[in-house]
Amino acid sequence: MSYKNIVLLTIMLMISTRAFSQELYQTVRGRVSEEITKLPVQGASIKIISGNFTSGAETAPDGYFSIERIPPGRYSIIAEMIGYFPFTAQNIIVTTGKEAFVNIELKTSDIKTEEIIVTDETEKDKSSNPFSVISGRSFSIDETKRFAGTFDDPMRAVQNFAGVVSSPNVNTNGIIIRGNSPKGLLWRLEDVDIPNPNHFSYAGQKSGGLTVFSSQLLTNSDFYTSAFPPEYGNALSGAFDMKFRNGNCFRREYTFQLGIQGIEFAAEGPFSADSKASFLFNYRYSVFGFLQLFDEEMKNKVPSYQDLSFKINIPTEKSGTFTLFGIGGTDKSKFDPETDSSKWKDLDDRTKSTLNNAMGTAGLSHALPLGRNTMLKTTLSARTEQTDYDKGFVNPNGSVTMTDKVNYKNSSFGLYTYIHHKFGQSHINKTGIRYTRLYYNADIRSQNQFTGLYEQIADDKGNTGLLQAYTQSAISIGSGLTLTGGLSASYFELNETATLEPRISIRFPLGGTSSLSAGYGNHSQYEDICVYMSGRKDNAGIISNPNINLKPSRASHFVLGYDVLFSKDLHFKTEGYYQYLYGVPVMRNSYYSMLNNPGGYFNDSLINEGTGRNAGIDITLEKFFGNNYYFITTASLFESKYKGGDGTERNSRYNTNFAFNLLGGKEFMTRSGNVWSLNLKVSYTGGEYYIPVNLQSSVNESREVLDYSRIYTDRLEPFLYLDFTVSYRINYTRTSLVLTAQAKNILDKKVVLGYSYDNFTKGISEQKELGLIPMVSVKYEF
Repeated sequence: MSYKNIVLLTIMLMISTRAFSQELYQTVRGRVSEEITKLPVQGASIKIISGNFTSGAETAPDGYFSIERIPPGRYSIIAEMIGYFPFTAQNIIVTTGKEAFVNIELKTSDIKTEEIIVTDETEKDKSSNPFSVISGRSFSIDETKRFAGTFDDPMRAVQNFAGVVSSPNVNTNGIIIRGNSPKGLLWRLEDVDIPNPNHFSYAGQKSGGLTVFSSQLLTNSDFYTSAFPPEYGNALSGAFDMKFRNGNCFRREYTFQLGIQGIEFAAEGPFSADSKASFLFNYRYSVFGFLQLFDEEMKNKVPSYQDLSFKINIPTEKSGTFTLFGIGGTDKSKFDPETDSSKWKDLDDRTKSTLNNAMGTAGLSHALPLGRNTMLKTTLSARTEQTDYDKGFVNPNGSVTMTDKVNYKNSSFGLYTYIHHKFGQSHINKTGIRYTRLYYNADIRSQNQFTGLYEQIADDKGNTGLLQAYTQSAISIGSGLTLTGGLSASYFELNETATLEPRISIRFPLGGTSSLSAGYGNHSQYEDICVYMSGRKDNAGIISNPNINLKPSRASHFVLGYDVLFSKDLHFKTEGYYQYLYGVPVMRNSYYSMLNNPGGYFNDSLINEGTGRNAGIDITLEKFFGNNYYFITTASLFESKYKGGDGTERNSRYNTNFAFNLLGGKEFMTRSGNVWSLNLKVSYTGGEYYIPVNLQSSVNESREVLDYSRIYTDRLEPFLYLDFTVSYRINYTRTSLVLTAQAKNILDKKVVLGYSYDNFTKGISEQKELGLIPMVSVKYEF
């Protein structure tokens, strides 16, 4: 029997075999703690319910509980304790491969109240952050895996939310929020501001091909699209606050995944049987050479990546909790030209490029309760990112004309501490300070997009500091009225620039299950360090840094929202917003503005005189997962304008005007406890604006010259995408197998992403995305 037949037979046996002689069970564990201090709640009553099945337990002195012999399925878990609001987590999935763990944080209560019902993703119409009452939501690992076409990537998962426009390029996961550039987003992991956490990115960019850590490590995380709380600084458009879960502190568990894109392995468990200290890590290695089988344009391209993520949690009895965490990844991409020049048809056949990226972030935190109402947390962090990128075009004589040669390193060390205090039942406050020491070293040569000259963009190294501080409060004022607000401040040592940013929001219940909310936030964002260090050489050979004194871009956010819960799992929400941007770096007497720049290299002089405005409305109708199905319908209608250094108002690059999403899915449970999951997504989005190529000028100058008489007046065609995911989970005794097939852009629409001048054919070429991208994987949990 051949090797292929043996593998096929093995898979068929794994799918069909069931241990009918033995019933399948799993243990459900969890921990109940107080919301602010994370101190354990002893003696809380825990019930687990599914249909007519009911079981229960009581929390131990350390807050943990354990409920054994639970059959596979979905359950609700109810936690009750005198002096606290009751809590219900719904749709907790129990499988045989891994123990289910539920982390419950209770809010103290001085009065007897009705039970608060939330889903396993918490109240998904709200952020889990008590200082956010508008333009924020929480989502879970279960949600990330469920959405069609996300490839288990958290960055792609949030592209399904209202107010977020995904790129037409299915190879990138850029997050465009309400008409803003992807670079306006803040990424945060475990309280640490992290650099671009994406594979296959370039210096200064804020998007890539895939997040450098697996969604398997995530627990409930928050995503903000406007007027976010003061603790999130140095961001214009939004914030993505991600959290890693703790590893199982009772039993060691493992996951192995094999797919056509590569392998993945994860492990978690306690360090010893006598300690609640735990570890969690995940490693991935992938090669995307298989894409050459589906698209001719991938010929000679062989991208690959690997990454490692981990979290170590060490609770102590009297000294608080210590946590060590980190992410790191490397990726390589190489494009070799056609060796036979007689076969050259366009510029791509002559292109030669290599990309080698590396990034990493690590942090050590200490959380210490100070009594029953106060938490002090301190985090030390270090991070680094490096890009080595070469690109050029091979000439018939074998020589190479270079267009980019980049060696860029950026690293930092940070200290962050905050104190979280509850003054009473109606007032909580969080105040913190963050200091980051930035180190940079860059040698960048690139072709100037305005002059066509291949020149030195940056050649400098050094260090500087960024100091940030904030204070924020959340106050309940009877009848469910909640007021939040505070101040965010920053000081940039490099050019001695300071900011002070007020933010305030309010949520007012209208009776029953509806509420009205409003918010205002002033925000700022500094540019990537390579913008400040870019240099120019004058006629005397003296190098200057024209942008060293740039101030940050500023923005004022105004938001008004209304939401209503029609039933416990059907929610409607709408938000209208207006964002005014000012002090944006632009080029004098030019159309150019950093609002349209997703990242790149240049050394032209900038001034803080640009403006912009984004206005629109976001609408969401969502059926939370329940009764084995869910759906989300979103509509975003908006207008995005800007003014460059010439003072003329134009469409911004990201003024796509509309984005519609419809996604949903359903689970089917077999009699034997196995689970089928079917998920579908349809998205229809307007095209981006672009500057057309001036063909005649390009031919005359033998380089790409844009038609500046038509700046952002032409736009790309709207694009329609259909994504699909199907999975089948098979439960065995203490193990489980998950078979998954995903397809992004199953209509195989090769959308035009833009146009460029081809100096080889002397014509204009279309830049198209890949089309259909399939992913198949087998995951084994044990």
